Amino acid sequence: MIFPLNVLAEWGFDATLFWSLLIGVGFGFMLERGGFGSSKVLAAIFYGKDWRVLKVMFSAIVTTMLGLYLLIGLGVVQMDAIAFRPTYIYPQAIGGLLLGFGFVMAGYCPGTSVVGVASGRLDAVFVVFGIMFGCLGFENHFARVQEFWNSGSMGVVTLHDWLGVNPGIIVMGVVLMAIGAFSAVGWFERRATGIPFPKAHKMAAGAAVMAGMIVATISFAGPGNARALTTAGDAQSVAVIQPLQLLEWAAAERQDCLCIDLRPEGSLPEMPNALKFTSEELLDLRTRPTFADSRKLIVIDASGSDVARHVAADLRAGGASVAVLAGGAAAWQAQVLDPSVTDALAKAWQLRMQGKSALGEGAAPPPAPKKKKVKRKKRKEGGCS
Repeated sequence: MIFPLNVLAEWGFDATLFWSLLIGVGFGFMLERGGFGSSKVLAAIFYGKDWRVLKVMFSAIVTTMLGLYLLIGLGVVQMDAIAFRPTYIYPQAIGGLLLGFGFVMAGYCPGTSVVGVASGRLDAVFVVFGIMFGCLGFENHFARVQEFWNSGSMGVVTLHDWLGVNPGIIVMGVVLMAIGAFSAVGWFERRATGIPFPKAHKMAAGAAVMAGMIVATISFAGPGNARALTTAGDAQSVAVIQPLQLLEWAAAERQDCLCIDLRPEGSLPEMPNALKFTSEELLDLRTRPTFADSRKLIVIDASGSDVARHVAADLRAGGASVAVLAGGAAAWQAQVLDPSVTDALAKAWQLRMQGKSALGEGAAPPPAPKKKKVKRKKRKEGGCS
């Protein structure tokens, strides 16, 4: 499992959870001190009475964005080391509307409801129970909405990926959007209270623009625009496994070995105990699955090319035990599946595969023979009745 903070420190799983808990408690404390444990403060923004929520949350978003993209631009943090949820545009749009409706009705969002409970507010307790019952109802009736739930898939994508622009443009756009929102809020507050816009706020806006320009410049010209692939030397040092050795493992049905097939779906020959992935999925830490540390991964492509070696080297850098199949699927075909091979184990494997092909994987057993009906002689009538 990969956490963003682990990019900067070699922490174990327990240490990561501990620090995550401390950060979560600190974040909750700041929310409570900002008044976000009160439903009256939170709901007031929808009535135009209190703009504290917009100010605090927009400030947090801009501050986090500037710090994160500064580290990414400098090459300290890798973008694909940060967890992103996949985008499903239609269900997430509906979900956002439902969340907003619930926010207005209850006065809390899921996070602030927990802050309210910690603050001892009874209305927050009811909101938390409502969230729990809502989750339970959704889980029990998920089959009815599963098709819509998976609709509008866009994969793991950021806004600058989707628009095809440099991240610096998005950074400056969000900074300017925040300044525009703060200016609009200040205008409304001046109209309501007659208090002029504080000078400190103007200075903060200027500092935000300067910081945005610096981060944008580093995003364009800095060394960390993209995560560098493993070097050629790293790729060449990856362990190699021969087809006949893989055959021995497959024949022994070793459960600790897993083949990673980089070829497209439907490619022949089929590899034993293989899962299909693209090289892009495995090189991007946002989409790479988590493999058990006890498993030996065998990376396979069509011919054992440099792509397979780069993928294997990247998996190895992540802590996996990995090797590349020498010669790829072509070597497996030539040394194991070719009818002219003389190796006894390869011949046995061919017969095994032919049997599976003839019967089909999971084929239904042949029907039982029908029993012949035995004709019974009719009893003669008569005798005692």
